[in-house]
Amino acid sequence: MIVLLLSIVFLLFSGCDATIAPDEKTFAVLSYNVQNLFDAKLEGSEYAEYQDPESWDEGSYRLRLKTLSNVLLDPSLALPDIIVLQEVEGPTVVRDLLYYHLSRKGYRWYAVSKGKDSPIAVAIISRHPVSDSVVHAAPGCRPLLEATIETSRGEVVVFALHAKSRIGGDEETEGRRIALSGAASQAAKSHEGKLTLLCGDFNENPDAVWDAGGRQTALVDISHPESSQFIQKGSLAVTGEKGKVGPSRWYTPYLDPQYEFLSPPGSCCWTGQWYRYDQILGNGYLFDGLGWEYTAFSICVLPLLVKSDGTPNNWDLGIKNGVSDHLPVLMTLTRR
Repeated sequence: MIVLLLSIVFLLFSGCDATIAPDEKTFAVLSYNVQNLFDAKLEGSEYAEYQDPESWDEGSYRLRLKTLSNVLLDPSLALPDIIVLQEVEGPTVVRDLLYYHLSRKGYRWYAVSKGKDSPIAVAIISRHPVSDSVVHAAPGCRPLLEATIETSRGEVVVFALHAKSRIGGDEETEGRRIALSGAASQAAKSHEGKLTLLCGDFNENPDAVWDAGGRQTALVDISHPESSQFIQKGSLAVTGEKGKVGPSRWYTPYLDPQYEFLSPPGSCCWTGQWYRYDQILGNGYLFDGLGWEYTAFSICVLPLLVKSDGTPNNWDLGIKNGVSDHLPVLMTLTRR
């Protein structure tokens, strides 16, 4: 299948430069699936419910932009350096988000990628200059977006992805998640020697291989007896043991015993079960004692984001209320 890819990097200028400069001592990355944030212009590729002007209009769009900005600019998040978004319609949404809400806080660079006729895209928004962006394709998958970020401690490479959902069955959809993982693994190899982060909605728990009954999964815990075989076939190698992280072995806090009792236990919840689909994976340069070093990971729980039972306050198009059926995740690095 031929996919037309779109990649944009844009620098916003304002007449009066009153932006807040990044903190030189910390580097924080936030990843967030915002649940179908469409603009108000009808293009025909939107989900059907967003093509009805009686359900979705300019006012509804502006409401969602404002709500999202309230989340991203919440003081408790301390202005993450990088924001990775999934399920935005495209560049218009990102431009509006920056122009009306975020640019004065230092968010002036972005990149977006979207497949041809795809309803939704992924985006990377930065408070640091984006020196390069590349889009990678994998068969049957949403495009993988790569951006090189210039920081005071050298370049940081950030990948944004949104893996195939499990709708249609775990086994039936796993191949497409594996294809995307393989593409991410290959693309990351071109940046060996640099701190690299894989961010997004993987639509898979990092320990999925243990529950797959011997079937290959896109994410494979390296302690699994069949991990080597699966990794050679395109799976991403993940671990929570800092000493075992390397160029092709990715650290996930979810498998780190330090985070065994995270609260909430996952970033999304359906029919009473929590899942750890939203992830930020890092390579061995998180722990090399140089540059930016790993400090903390959290699932962000703001009052606006959760219902009374603690589950995500999902967006409800029918009543124009809520935020998203996912919670943001945040990784913080510090300068050594």
